[in-house]
Amino acid sequence: MTKAIGWVENRLADENDLKVVRRTAEGFLVVEGKHGYTFNVAVIGNRGVIKDTDVLPLFKTANKPQLVVNVPSKVLWDGLAIDAIHAEGAALGTFGDIERAARTMDAGSFRNKNMGFFINGMQQHSNVISVSYVYDSVFRVDRVSGDRLTIAVIDAYNMSAEDVRNARTCIGSFDIVVKSSSYGSITHQAESAAASLGAEALTFKELMQRLAR
Repeated sequence: MTKAIGWVENRLADENDLKVVRRTAEGFLVVEGKHGYTFNVAVIGNRGVIKDTDVLPLFKTANKPQLVVNVPSKVLWDGLAIDAIHAEGAALGTFGDIERAARTMDAGSFRNKNMGFFINGMQQHSNVISVSYVYDSVFRVDRVSGDRLTIAVIDAYNMSAEDVRNARTCIGSFDIVVKSSSYGSITHQAESAAASLGAEALTFKELMQRLAR
């Protein structure tokens, strides 16, 4: 973790609109944004799935973080870890999200815009009771009518069979895999790969239709 904190601190030294003012006794970075807004950033260095046991100790100290970031960025955040962070009025993200959080002038309220779009869309659906995190881009959806669905959102322009298989390897089983971008397409190979796993490959529009049945 110490190495990860140092890496983030050194990278922030090269940023024009951000600077590290100091470190807290807990090792959190006190970051100042462009307009003088400051907030605490906790840096962790996990390479596996980030669990609630990894983040809960961060909030049992005198100073608490408003943003928790992990280095490297390509990791999974477990749903319980996400819920624990949000329950503390804090946010999670990557190194690049530090600047985005600073621009909000309320770092704890920062959320990934793309995932927020999907969450809001699903929550507002008339046949949806609740949406909860499995991982940061995988959701459990309980419906008024119909079975519970596990929905994985993946970053793919033209979703391929490899994208679908990689998602299965990374996050486990799901009922639906959705491409995050409204551009591009879903290939026939991706649809076949999903079907072979007992799942469906859909666009956001198709997902909204699927939630109704």
